[in-house]
Amino acid sequence: MPLKAQLDFLRNKLGEYELKVVAGKIPNAEYVVENYIKPNISKYNKIVVIPVLPLSMIARLVELARFIKFEVWWAEMEQIKILDKQPVPNKDYNPYSETVVVAAGAHEKTSFKIMRFKKFYRIKRIVMEMEEVK
Repeated sequence: MPLKAQLDFLRNKLGEYELKVVAGKIPNAEYVVENYIKPNISKYNKIVVIPVLPLSMIARLVELARFIKFEVWWAEMEQIKILDKQPVPNKDYNPYSETVVVAAGAHEKTSFKIMRFKKFYRIKRIVMEMEEVK
């Protein structure tokens, strides 16, 4: 779920808004557009999608946003610490602007990353620059 700091930012930037959180299986970007954006185009002055999705799906959303009236924003999060025990709210992190991400590899001990919300960016395009491996 969005952090209170993120919701406050959105309210300050957009005024009153309606938040829709889409959870579960998202098969592709077209699914988001067809089921959540197109049905609401005439209802809202502005539609903003803040995806937590694979990069390929975000890139496709950005492409689709060129043809349909919506924006794609990125929530920048900064890792501020890693703990090896379950973090305690208001002691180990500030739940207003920080969240906990549980991380564990196949052979690693579980760790808890504290991530702090910094700001939102409007994604204008996603580019992959490649070079041949010789």
